[in-house]
Amino acid sequence: MSEAFEPKILAFLCNWCSYAGADLAGVSRFQYPPTIRVMRTMCSGRIDPSYILEGLKDGFDAVFVFGCHIGDCHYIDGNVYTSKRMDLTRKLLEISGIGADRMQLRWVSAAEGQQFADFVTQLSAVVRDAGPFPREKYQLQLAALTGALNAPRLRWLLGMDRQLTERGNVYNDKVDEGKYLELLHSAAKEEYEKALILEVLREGPLSVREIASKTALLVYAVSLILNGIERAGLAEFKGYEGSTPKFIRLAP
Repeated sequence: MSEAFEPKILAFLCNWCSYAGADLAGVSRFQYPPTIRVMRTMCSGRIDPSYILEGLKDGFDAVFVFGCHIGDCHYIDGNVYTSKRMDLTRKLLEISGIGADRMQLRWVSAAEGQQFADFVTQLSAVVRDAGPFPREKYQLQLAALTGALNAPRLRWLLGMDRQLTERGNVYNDKVDEGKYLELLHSAAKEEYEKALILEVLREGPLSVREIASKTALLVYAVSLILNGIERAGLAEFKGYEGSTPKFIRLAP
């Protein structure tokens, strides 16, 4: 990669800790590369996973999220939710082929100006090595990721995380944290593949093999997922082209 490339990175900073840490870095004249464009937010818990995708769609090479250390959140546990959401976002970016390195999460306190500068320096080097983000190449994947993250199933699982793993139901039954993460990651993969198929069906009637070719999914996997999409009323059989069945998308 040419040394002339300097990444353009969107950075979300929470108001009470990481933004103050960045301010301290500036006042103290700690050196770090001018790669980040800062967006200040009251809490890192306010950062929806879809914001990460919007940043990549809008021309940034990566998105960073900086928040308070666990246990120090001004809003008690907003950063706990951030941690789970960003873990899922990184998992989906990896599944899609975009790569988890395009999204980074770090904790910085108001007193850690040098830590903030060091993180920006280190993470900028990671993005620099990865190279410019080719958003045109990944338009399909970004659209599918947006669809997956907006899926009610994933939204419910993310929203019920602590209820399922810490508080339990009315019978005090809890889900093991490891099993919950396994379920969440499995659901994320399934929702992404479903969204990927729905995105390519926007092009018009397609056969199972055509869908597989455009999505890089196995023909058998496409057939199974498409069956579920049909049952959900999101796609339907359109007719035959010769002896090949074609399918169309019904969802908007």
